[in-house]
Amino acid sequence: MRPLDIQAGKTTPRILYNAGENVLSIIGSSLPENVYTFYEPVMEWINEFAASPVFEPPLRIIFKIQYYNSGTIRYLAEMLTAVSKMRNKGLEYTVYWYYETDDDNIKEAGEDLSEITETQFNMVTYK
Repeated sequence: MRPLDIQAGKTTPRILYNAGENVLSIIGSSLPENVYTFYEPVMEWINEFAASPVFEPPLRIIFKIQYYNSGTIRYLAEMLTAVSKMRNKGLEYTVYWYYETDDDNIKEAGEDLSEITETQFNMVTYK
């Protein structure tokens, strides 16, 4: 699988796929002016990943988002829906949603996204 490494900007998160560990992480603030333009390369990468013949070891998806806009949540839902469709091809994956202990908004966003995409999230707190 080709690497994916999008560096964080002032209003965009770092997005990194670590092939050795089979981990896709999205970390930072996600407030891009044009969500489609920013996340389209990620969707293209997911579509390429879906075409892979073998999914091993299980994929881990890590979200550690401090701030976001509504477009980001819609796009993350679209991404997770695309990943969930790969279950039919044998993909096993786990989603980790990190939020600061006292940040109820980010926690609730993760819970909502979990419900919308019908995907179990492992909710992880940090200070």
